[in-house]
Formats: sequence, C-alpha cells, structure tokens
Amino acid sequence: MNLILGILTSEQNVRSPYIRSLLRTGRERGVMVFSFTPRGLTDAGARFVEGFGGAGERPKGVFPWPTVVYNRVATRKDEVSPSVERVKWALRQRGVRYFNERFFNKREVDQVLRADSETALLLPDTVSGWDAHRVSEMLTRYGSVFVKPISGSFGEGICQLTQVGNRYRMDVRGQLGTVPRFYDDRDDCLESCRAQLGGWACVIQEGIDLLTYEEAKTDFRVHVHRDARLEWKVAAIGAKVAHHSAITTHVHSGGHVEDSDSVFKAWFGEKSGEARERMESAAIRVCQRLTEQLDPSLGELGLDMGLARDGRVVLFEANSKPGRAIFSHRSLVDAARVSRDLLLAYGQALSQSRSRSDSPTEKAGKSS
Repeated sequence: MNLILGILTSEQNVRSPYIRSLLRTGRERGVMVFSFTPRGLTDAGARFVEGFGGAGERPKGVFPWPTVVYNRVATRKDEVSPSVERVKWALRQRGVRYFNERFFNKREVDQVLRADSETALLLPDTVSGWDAHRVSEMLTRYGSVFVKPISGSFGEGICQLTQVGNRYRMDVRGQLGTVPRFYDDRDDCLESCRAQLGGWACVIQEGIDLLTYEEAKTDFRVHVHRDARLEWKVAAIGAKVAHHSAITTHVHSGGHVEDSDSVFKAWFGEKSGEARERMESAAIRVCQRLTEQLDPSLGELGLDMGLARDGRVVLFEANSKPGRAIFSHRSLVDAARVSRDLLLAYGQALSQSRSRSDSPTEKAGKSS
C-alpha cells in the first residue's frame, strides 16, 4: 500500500515551517502528505479529511484518508483534549496507524530507563517527587541540583539550586528568562523552590559537571529516527550552547546551536569521532528501550544528552515530540533533509503492513 501521510497537529501549527517542509519533501518524493487538525476529521464515517497540502495560494483542500498519521499535536493540553481523543478513536476505527502517540513525562522515562542496566548508567541521580530532605542531601552531595516539572516543555519552570559558600542560590527558568534569588538559610531556599512548583509533580536531578564550550554550559540534541527497516538511526547531533546567564541550553532561554563536530574536536581532537560514536550508541539504546517499554509506534525521538567532565555520557531528557531548533544551523541543512526522508521511510514501512498481526509496531512490541 502506498503511503498517504497525514500530519495531525494543532491549529497554530498546521502551516508551521517544519510542516511546510514535510509537505514539500512529500511532493519531491512523490508521496501524498497533508496536515490536518481535529476540525478536519469529524468521524470515522467521513469520506474525506480536510487539511492543508497544496502548493501556492490555495493550500487547503480535501484528501483521502491517510494510511499513516504522524502525531505532531503541539501541546500536552491539546493532546488530552476531547477533539484529539475523537480523532484517535476514528483512526483506530478505520485501522489507520499513527506514530508518536503521546508526550512522555520525565518520571515514566526515568523509571523505564533506570530498570535497564545499560541505560541506567546514562542517568543522573534522580528522585521522583518533592522531598525536601532528599533535595537537601543531594545539594550537599553534588553542590547543585535541578528541580524539573515532569510535564514541562522548553525548560520552563525548572529551578536550579546551588550552594555558594555559606549561601544558597535559586535560579528559576520562566517566560522572561532566568531569575536568580539568594538565601542565607537552606530551608528558606527549599521552601521557595517548592512554592515555585505550584503543586506540580516534579523530579529532582543531580547537577552534572558538564564539559563547556567557550566557557558556556553545553549539551547536545540527538535527533533519532526509525528507518524503513524499523531500525533506529541518528539523523543529527546539534550542540546547544547556553546563554551565559541561563541554567539550561534551550534556544528559548537564549542558547544557540553550534556544529557538534567542531565542539567534539575542540574537546577531543583526533579522538572526537570516538566520543561521537559513544553518544550515538547510547542514544540508540535509549530509543530501543523506550520503544520496547513505552510506545512501540515510536518513529522519532529527540534526546538531550551531555558529556560530563569525568567522561561519562549523560541523558537528561527524551522528547517524543522533538523541536527542530538544531536544524537551523547551517551545518545541519543536509541532516534536516535526511530527517524528513527517514520519517517518510518509516511511514511507508507502516503503510505497507497490511494487517495488525504484520504491523511493524506490533512486532516491535512483541520483540520486547
């Protein structure tokens, strides 16, 4: 069966630059690709789906039912909305496969990866849920800890607590940037952090002493896809260099993307390839584990990873709806195209599976 790829997304993203690039790649490859929102699909009995996929000034139209749907719903709130749930129900009724079914939260990812001997080695010391005593212990042990809402995005709501001599510093990542606050008493600092969470569930994570680039905090976005053979393949690695005053490397926090090969060479010289291979190998294992345990349909993941000064590869986060900020760097223009081609190849593999018993997603689940 030939691929007809529908991209399910939110109203504000139906014509986003990334989705337009996917539509363009589909036309270049001779594949029908269109984007649609819950408004475009009313029920399982509808003859057509309303969406966007045409070129020029009249991109809106009606399209045949997709054979595969790529889930790019933009927010967690939209993901659990009745309208999106109705779309997913309709897709199941029609036997349409969709991949990257939902957002992950940090707690479930941590639990799954920590239960595997290989991936557990990649994880910072982490505690689920607010526990002032444990936070205090970790602050003493590591000198710095991060408190992260389990359902956060773009680094918003993250607190970094740091012991500075006999004082304590709390840096909070919000919509207007990072705001530092200082405390003479540790308990006051912890209470302020707890209040900052506003009742949201969280994880507490060891502050890792990462290698720096140009004296700034640096980590990596590793963008990974499953290919036509259902195997995970690294499409791109982008180095994310933090703004000097930020607590995270997110571009939304003022960070910027650098060529990862340049960063690796600055750190390791002739052995830079070995360091890159270690990170890629770790990323592949993480993807395999999450596919086996959380979502057999996964076709794309964005992993936030780092290299500690002690040499270990560290995983900070796994994103099932990864952003595309790294592909804005000139060194990753070709990688962006590879990423889109891999996504279409995976969609084709799902489309060609004619029965649920032969489904690649079913096989992935059974192989675990």
